[in-house]
Amino acid sequence: MVHVPGMPAQDRLTLAELSGVAGRYGSGTDRDVDRDQAVAAVRAVTDDPVLLGIQAGAAMADPVGISAPTVELLAAAGADMTVAEQHAAEVRERMERQGVRYDRPPP
Repeated sequence: MVHVPGMPAQDRLTLAELSGVAGRYGSGTDRDVDRDQAVAAVRAVTDDPVLLGIQAGAAMADPVGISAPTVELLAAAGADMTVAEQHAAEVRERMERQGVRYDRPPP
């Protein structure tokens, strides 16, 4: 779940749905689906570049490094990648405070 304090409940619900759809098409069960179909599925959830960027940032902060296809999908769907980079930094910082180790440099 994406943690964005102060975000309206509807936007948080959209991010939750976006997380599932982007993950499924980015690196999950539907990762081999045609790229245009995957982008359309993401945009069916939202085409808001900020929300797409927040979700891309959460994926960029993946400490294991398996979410790159999800980040690429969200970028193709119109994510604001400046928002993504900012959110990724916030998520990394929060996770590091909780003891998560990053063995690779951020993208």
